Amino acid sequence: MVAKGYDQKSGIDFHETFSPVIKPTTIRLVLATAVHFHWPIRQLDVSNAFLHGFLDEEVFMEQSQGFIDETKPDFVCRLHKSLYGLKQAPRAWFQRLSQQLIELGFQASINDYFLFTLYTDNTKIFVLIYVDDILVTGSSSTQIATLIRNLQSIFQVKDLGSLSYFLGVEADRTSQGLYLCQTKNICDLLHRTKMAGAKPLAYPTVTGTKLSSFDGEVLSDPTDYRHIIGAF
Repeated sequence: MVAKGYDQKSGIDFHETFSPVIKPTTIRLVLATAVHFHWPIRQLDVSNAFLHGFLDEEVFMEQSQGFIDETKPDFVCRLHKSLYGLKQAPRAWFQRLSQQLIELGFQASINDYFLFTLYTDNTKIFVLIYVDDILVTGSSSTQIATLIRNLQSIFQVKDLGSLSYFLGVEADRTSQGLYLCQTKNICDLLHRTKMAGAKPLAYPTVTGTKLSSFDGEVLSDPTDYRHIIGAF
């Protein structure tokens, strides 16, 4: 079941939709710190994350096709929790997750709101959030395991083990450090665009070319082009 978010009206069905993600610089800094101190890095994934958020607004939705009450066909549903499709679903999910982390003793960083930290006398724990993908690292494996169990008791959280693949980046932990690459992501993109056998070039286009929005043929279906640009 999803909501028709394109029918929502600003100021009536939603107010704020803004839900940013962790900064790349923050990810690199925390990973470098974890490698330096030989901390474990665990990766978590939340199933159906947008279904966990509570709504601040009063939102009504038509009964879903195929699930209409024949005795009350004109009735509508009042939503108390978010659904996929709602414009405020990402914001509602992050509010719910951050509230739970704060109740567990964490604090949001003032420099990056998607970094949560827990400091005690002998322990430092860092939590990085990218929508429903979460990285956890810190000085205590026991405290990390406790945090994961606490989150699993509230949400549908999958413990994916040690960091291996995050946001299109492969991670390989060795005795020398943490090796990051995007080989898999690039190969998948090449296969999807049927360019796996193309010869490599030093430059993406001929040097000195002047591009114009009036040159060339208009694509009949720009969907694939947009997917490729989005992947980059």
